[in-house]
Amino acid sequence: MSVTTLAPPIALPPEMLAEVERIRAAGVLGASGRLLELFEYLVGRSGDERPPKEAEIAFAVFGKADAEAVRDDPVARVYIHRLRKRLDDYYLRNGEASGVRLDIPKGDYRLVCVKREEAEAAAAETLPLVEAARPEAARRNRRWGLIAAGVAAAIAANVGAWAIFLNKPAKTDALIDTPMWTQFAHSQRPLTIVVGDYYMFGEYDQGVYLKRLIRDFSINSKEDLVHHYRNDPKNFDVYSDVAMQYLPASVAFALTDLAPLMQGRDVQVSLASELSPDRLKTDDILFVGMLSAMGKLRDPAFAQSHFGFGESFDQIVDRSTGKKYTSEALVAAPSDAMYRDYGFFSTFTGPGGNRISILSGSRDTAVMGVAEAMTHLEPLGRVEKQTEGVKDFEAVFEVKGQKHVNLEAQILVSYELDSKAIWTGAPANVTSFPTK
Repeated sequence: MSVTTLAPPIALPPEMLAEVERIRAAGVLGASGRLLELFEYLVGRSGDERPPKEAEIAFAVFGKADAEAVRDDPVARVYIHRLRKRLDDYYLRNGEASGVRLDIPKGDYRLVCVKREEAEAAAAETLPLVEAARPEAARRNRRWGLIAAGVAAAIAANVGAWAIFLNKPAKTDALIDTPMWTQFAHSQRPLTIVVGDYYMFGEYDQGVYLKRLIRDFSINSKEDLVHHYRNDPKNFDVYSDVAMQYLPASVAFALTDLAPLMQGRDVQVSLASELSPDRLKTDDILFVGMLSAMGKLRDPAFAQSHFGFGESFDQIVDRSTGKKYTSEALVAAPSDAMYRDYGFFSTFTGPGGNRISILSGSRDTAVMGVAEAMTHLEPLGRVEKQTEGVKDFEAVFEVKGQKHVNLEAQILVSYELDSKAIWTGAPANVTSFPTK
């Protein structure tokens, strides 16, 4: 679906039109796609006295026609958030050349043109007066202090989670005797736990000062980084390896639930980015992590899958029905609001008769929710009932969350998988994987 640019009923100010053209020319929203369509729609409606409602955007940009679906579908809010962030990132990188910038006010669905002085005044009001009076250098130091604090908090969360994992009492043997896990638990093969990791690299100012850390889903190692910028002299010295990879805290918490399956096994641990393809045919493999961090397991997991992705890993698409499951975790993160996240579980036979199981989700809440649902007897019983004892299957879960805590997980839809078709050269699904 494409959205035609509308002529606004009320003429926009010249400085706003100039800024719109600047954003278009910069290509920051891509050559096509929903973000660009949403931007063009808002340009066409920003001259209205009344800004569009969420339902109008859902209908005009995303083709939502069912009133009940619109009421329960957060797609407009999610994309407004992404568009606002993309504009923020653009101005952070490029500044306000004309002294103004485009913005989307919080709680509003329209574009406005904000003068630099107004933006600075609004920012100053949110800081203590003494902070607002500090020179720019001091404010930069404060921002880096906040970044450092965030990194420290993430590290603390991982350390705390691993401590729980190491000290948590083992469950009873009931789990390893369930139809879902008995073959996995009693296998004589080596067991490789694959954890979804993220590679980060740095952007440098003048080749010396680290400005920020970057995560790009298409760059997953130092080698990828060098290859990506090898033919780009302009940026070759701007981006550099900083020897940093990290694991989400949800991985450690999920492993505490999966611990009984590892008892008595020859267990190896591998980062997804470093998984050897040889292990795909010799080892039983259990992946734990987010959908965006599956590495080499991504292609076999989705080669015959009924599921795919939207424009980001926050949206799982059921290709059989067209139903879309969009995570609300990112949008709800700053508040105490409850939200829905979506998890993915897949289990199938590997090329050497080994077992491969994928325990994943769009965000942390979903990863933890699926792990709990697949290792606690009552919810696991519901999963086994819905899948009717099928050995190889995939499923999507809805996980209710609040403040990164999974409150409830339930299986929504499942499909049987043909494991042989994954490995024997049968036509694979053409799955487009997001890059952001």
